[in-house]
Amino acid sequence: MESLDKTTLRIVLAVAGVLLLVGVFLWDYWKKRRRELKDTFETLNQALPENDFELDEIDAVSLNPAEENVTPDVDVADAEQAGAETARELPDETPPPPNLPEVIQISVAAPRNQPFRGPELLQVLSDLGFEYGEMEIFHYRRGGETLFSLASLVKPGTFPIEAMADFHTPGVTLFMQPPLLKRPLEAFEIMVESCHTIAQRLGGSEWDERRQPLTAVRLAQWRRQLQGKA
Repeated sequence: MESLDKTTLRIVLAVAGVLLLVGVFLWDYWKKRRRELKDTFETLNQALPENDFELDEIDAVSLNPAEENVTPDVDVADAEQAGAETARELPDETPPPPNLPEVIQISVAAPRNQPFRGPELLQVLSDLGFEYGEMEIFHYRRGGETLFSLASLVKPGTFPIEAMADFHTPGVTLFMQPPLLKRPLEAFEIMVESCHTIAQRLGGSEWDERRQPLTAVRLAQWRRQLQGKA
């Protein structure tokens, strides 16, 4: 009986040791992911217009280029459908390709002199499944993994969650970090679909990281990169 108790004790201690190591690994991994997300947000934040910009000034530098009669090369919605079908065809065990882009960023700009109002924006984000969290911005999570995040289009990029009734912004920007994701192409398709929905429901214009209209050509370029074909 004494021998059995010693054996049981060794097993319990071994299991406890394994659990402790796993816990330490997960804690370090979480801290690393949060630090990388914070660094990415700060980098994007440096490129955002100042919070005291007038909407007319923002439009003047083509933050809302779709209002300047620029026509995309191909219909973006059709390309999104094709891309989503490609993502669904990938098996679960497909590893992410090497040399992924560090960050992918797309945005939705409000119409001239008609900023997005906090309550309407908050409703759309809630319907899409966004959660308010780290760095005072919104995040889209699935299975415990942050697929992409959403910030305000002007500095400091944050949202005053307790004062959204009085909040307004000339737009929002969505961004993801492909190298940190298990299935970056799938996350990309969800982000693009979310961008489309926000634009449709709030009446905004979609544009890419260069502040140009979001076209099917640019989406296809990103998809090829995420598939390791670029």
